Amino acid sequence: MAISPSPVSGGAQSGLMARAQGVPAAMSRFAAQPALRRALPSLVILAAAGLALLAWLVWRDAPRSALYPGLPEAEKARVVEALSAAGVDARVDQTTGEVTVPTAEYHRARLSLASQGLPQAVPDGQQALSDIPLGASRSLENARLRQSQEMDLARSIAEIGSVQAARVHLAWPERSAFLRDNHPPRASVFVTMLQGRVLDAGQVEAIVHLVSSSVPGLARADVSVVDQTGRLLSRVDDGDGAQMAERHLRHRVELETLLRRRIEALLIPVVGFGNLSVEVTAEMDFTRRDIREERVDPEGNALRSEQLSESLTRDPAAGGIPGAVTNTPPQEADLAEAPTTQTAQADPRNQSSSTTRNFEVSRTVSSTQPETGQVERLSAAIVIRAPDLADPAADAAQAQAELVQSLQPLVESAIAYNAARGDSVTILVRPFAMPATTEAAPTGAALPYAQHLPDILRALVVIVVVAVVGLGILRPLLQRRLNAIENGVPGAEYGPGMIEVAEGDTLEDVEEKLNQRHRDLAQSVLGRNASRADKQAVLQKLAKDDPARVASVIHRMIQPELETTG
Repeated sequence: MAISPSPVSGGAQSGLMARAQGVPAAMSRFAAQPALRRALPSLVILAAAGLALLAWLVWRDAPRSALYPGLPEAEKARVVEALSAAGVDARVDQTTGEVTVPTAEYHRARLSLASQGLPQAVPDGQQALSDIPLGASRSLENARLRQSQEMDLARSIAEIGSVQAARVHLAWPERSAFLRDNHPPRASVFVTMLQGRVLDAGQVEAIVHLVSSSVPGLARADVSVVDQTGRLLSRVDDGDGAQMAERHLRHRVELETLLRRRIEALLIPVVGFGNLSVEVTAEMDFTRRDIREERVDPEGNALRSEQLSESLTRDPAAGGIPGAVTNTPPQEADLAEAPTTQTAQADPRNQSSSTTRNFEVSRTVSSTQPETGQVERLSAAIVIRAPDLADPAADAAQAQAELVQSLQPLVESAIAYNAARGDSVTILVRPFAMPATTEAAPTGAALPYAQHLPDILRALVVIVVVAVVGLGILRPLLQRRLNAIENGVPGAEYGPGMIEVAEGDTLEDVEEKLNQRHRDLAQSVLGRNASRADKQAVLQKLAKDDPARVASVIHRMIQPELETTG
């Protein structure tokens, strides 16, 4: 049995329908507000720009990061296949040839590859040592040890910001029992630089020190560093003289750069940026001298010790009468003892005396080593753009002389000017020549943000299209429509020849609405505020659009007069 709807439910449905039918009218009244009409073009343009920005954000490529730079081609193929199977958007960059993934999925991609043991081409040194089979020979162990050390050194060098990838080759000769047959180890480092990046001398020296200090017995001169272009980065050791000359040159260039920056820092606020050119030349003496001086003071003596010695030699006096009688024995009568007589003391034969005195002499010993890198002479040359004179009648030479005179003390103070040393400061004021042509950038040089250039161009194209459509098409149409609505033209919001037809309207209702629109149009245009020219233009348009209706109206207007006269 069918259940008929209750009156209550029918009334609710009719009320809901009535409210739904009243929504367009409410929206029309809201849109008819003058403030909204004036702001409508701007709102439409903002909405179009927002939609374009949203579409660009949705369609643009997500930022990507490189996975394991420097992989071989076979490993790249395995990595891309494994990531594609794991649902990660892995691509090969067309510029660098590296495997890239979205930045948001970078860590998930690395974990996924690690779970599958990929990539196999970049194991660490510990893994190479752990893969040594049981019972391996000593030569195999040495090879694996060398390979492990090469991997660790390569990973350490690759951590440098400018280096994309690195490989290290160690040459360990076999040890011999004879010293003359032993050869020192050698090493070679191959580095792949990032696009547009280079290694400076300090970084190359750091790599050389890192490798030489990691291998026992490896000298710095036996380490070679080569980049991907085949250029030798490490310099051959030419001895202490070459290194010292390089240090001297670097020290002089640093001093000249420091003085030039001081002068520019003082003069740029005065003459303006780009209005001067400064060059400083320093003559320095790097001669190393070791001066030792010993001074003796003759007046500053002191007796330290004194020694006196005297020597005297004497001979005994001779007795008897020399001759043959003295050699014969005497007679018995002569053997009687004769009385003894004292002989005279003999004169000394040799006599000498000596005196030795030791004095403490005052002595001064000094050792002087002058500082290397002494500045012998400074020369500063400055060219300043000639200023434009406000008064054409002023003397340009006098103005330039006053400018040079005012800037001379500043420059001399900046470089610590010393006239006794022979320093010179030259300031020249001249007009600068403008370059005729601008040098084009080298074709092979890569821009630092070249990878983002397509995204930037796409964004600019979208912005230009939105601006052209909004400002060139939508804004004039909306402004024309709003001007017609603000002028009080009924039905202008629907366009010429258009009326609003509601659901369920009959033909008679549509004709009535058209008649009402014509009456409103005539009332608005043919009112008191309309000019005579406007009224004539409206009547001509009505007569042209509907001549039968105009004839009928004129007939009705003159019909009473015809009846009275007839």
